[in-house]
Amino acid sequence: MTATRGAAGRRTLWLVAAGALAAAGITGLMARGAVADPTLPPLTPAELLAKVAAADVDGMSATFEQRSDLGLPTLPTSSLPDGEDLSSAIALLTGNHTVRVWVAAPDKAKVALVDGSTESAAIRNGNEVWLWSSEKQQAKHATLDPSAKPTPTATPMSPSEAITKFLDEIEPTTEVTTSGSGYVAGRAVYQLVLTPKDDASLVAQVRVSVDAQTFVPLGARVIADDGTDAISVAATSVDFTRPSDDVFAFAPPPGVEVTEMTKDSAPSGTEKPKGDAKEPTVHGTGWTAVAISPASTEKPDKELTTILESLPEVSGSWGHGRLLSTALVTAVVTDDGRVAIGAVTPERIYAALAER
Repeated sequence: MTATRGAAGRRTLWLVAAGALAAAGITGLMARGAVADPTLPPLTPAELLAKVAAADVDGMSATFEQRSDLGLPTLPTSSLPDGEDLSSAIALLTGNHTVRVWVAAPDKAKVALVDGSTESAAIRNGNEVWLWSSEKQQAKHATLDPSAKPTPTATPMSPSEAITKFLDEIEPTTEVTTSGSGYVAGRAVYQLVLTPKDDASLVAQVRVSVDAQTFVPLGARVIADDGTDAISVAATSVDFTRPSDDVFAFAPPPGVEVTEMTKDSAPSGTEKPKGDAKEPTVHGTGWTAVAISPASTEKPDKELTTILESLPEVSGSWGHGRLLSTALVTAVVTDDGRVAIGAVTPERIYAALAER
């Protein structure tokens, strides 16, 4: 199915919102008070997801609050030479954060992570892209090629066809249901629930809330197997009025050095491994899959070595290594350089490592 450029841009707005939530962690529902749930026309999961895929709004301004409780161990990043950057990355996975989103179809978007008096922002204004950090007083700039076209898919699908394919693919490992309604940022929402069928997964449920009028996702919760919310981000305010063009205008403050980003300086995400590097192997399927990267001959740098030495030692028939265990993810770095990671218990990781 072919869509016009404007319509296609508008239909991607919900993806931008979801991407902003992923950058903060993952979207979540607000705690509900004593207000009765709204009465909404019933929708099946497939019908709801199809409406999400076809969401068509011209603009949005929203604020999201993100909360994380992954149970990360204390890591010695403050004592590392480059620990500032790593500490910032880890901080995004803990505590509370505020993310603000502005979108104006088809080619204007701004996502800002606000932490007290500091702000980190990604801005697209037509063909201009800016990355800005007020804390570091750093700005990066790129100019998009207006003639560049996205790589076409082999078989274009309508939203309903794509949703059907998605449900068919996850059905063997996931129970997909709708679970009543609720409110997020004062707006009525549907609730979509994804429940892993394998109890070995550390993820008990993922609950996504979808605006009942625009069908833009406004929230979701990732619930760990102990019943706690491991990650949640909630829209606290949302306005579907198209933002002013001034919102997307950016000029670095005087004295700030601007770094130009090029294809060579930015990762493409499609580069092939260099040399004889091999792709990770995957043991299991669905929510309990364990990915194991091959042994590396490169020694970890000082920063990573310091972190690994702070983690508990583990061993088994597979060898020796270090264990990182959180509410949602378990990882083992072996002494021979393999890395195994999955949303499963340590025992599942050990079993996968033993399957040489």
